[in-house]
Amino acid sequence: MIISCPRCDTSFSLPEDLYKPGKKARCSNCGFVFAMPEIQPQETEESVIADVVAESAPAPSGQVYSPVVSKSNKLRIASILVTIPLVLLLLYGGYLIVDAYLLNSGQDAGTIGSAGDATSGSSSGPQSAHEKLVSSITLDEIRQFLVDNMEIGKLMVIQGYAVNNSESDKDYISIEARVLDENNNVLAKVQQLCGVPLSLFQIQSLSEQALQESLNNRTTILVNNTNVAPGGKVPFVVIFPNPPESMRTFEVQVVDVRESVESPESLPASPGK
Repeated sequence: MIISCPRCDTSFSLPEDLYKPGKKARCSNCGFVFAMPEIQPQETEESVIADVVAESAPAPSGQVYSPVVSKSNKLRIASILVTIPLVLLLLYGGYLIVDAYLLNSGQDAGTIGSAGDATSGSSSGPQSAHEKLVSSITLDEIRQFLVDNMEIGKLMVIQGYAVNNSESDKDYISIEARVLDENNNVLAKVQQLCGVPLSLFQIQSLSEQALQESLNNRTTILVNNTNVAPGGKVPFVVIFPNPPESMRTFEVQVVDVRESVESPESLPASPGK
C-alpha cells in the first residue's frame, strides 16, 4: 500500500496489514502527523503497480536491485530526456576531436582501436570462479517497509529470498544492502548471511542486540543456508535502525556464495555492517 504525506508529498510503502484508514501516521521526512486516507480506486491501481515494481520483481545477483522508495519520477524523466541528447552530442564531439588528433599525428586509428579492444577484453573477459558462483544466485520477492520498534524506534526492514539457479547445491549465500540518498550517495550498508527469517512481532519487540543475535544465529543459518538445492530459496532479512531522513532508495545484491561440500565447514564470520 502506497501512502503520501499531505504536507511534503513524500510517498511510503506500507504493508496492507498495517494500513487502517483514519489511523494516525507520522511522516519520516517532515514529521507531519496525518490520518491515513480512505482507499480510492486510483490509489488502489497505483498500489498494485507499485507492488509489482517494488516487491515482486526478481533481481539477478550480478545486477543491483534498486527500487525508488519515494518522490515523483517526473522530474527525473524530464532530466533524462534533456541529458541524453547532450551526452550524445558530447560523445560525437569527442569522436571528432580524437579523429582530428590521429590524422594530425599520423597515427593509425585502427592500431589505437586494437589496443583499446585488448584493454577492454582484459577487464570484461571470462568471469572468475567467484563471479560465476555469485551470478548463479538471484534475488526474489524483495520488499521494503518501515516498522516502529518498541525499544529502538523506527526500523527500515528489507526482506526477500535468494534463489539458487545453478545445477549444484550451494552454501552460505550472503547479500549486501545499501541505503542511498537522492544523489545515490551511500548513507549506510549492511552485509548479512541469508537463512534467518524474522516475524513482524520479533521485529517490533526485540532489542537491537537481540535482533542482531537472531539474524546471526549460527544454528539457523547452518540449517537454512547450507546444501541449498538447485531451485531452492533462502530467506533473508536486513534491518537498518533509525534510517536517515535523507534516504530515498535502497539496493540489494548477492556478494558471496560457496559450493556445497558433504560436511559443511565452520560458519563464516558474520559480515555485519
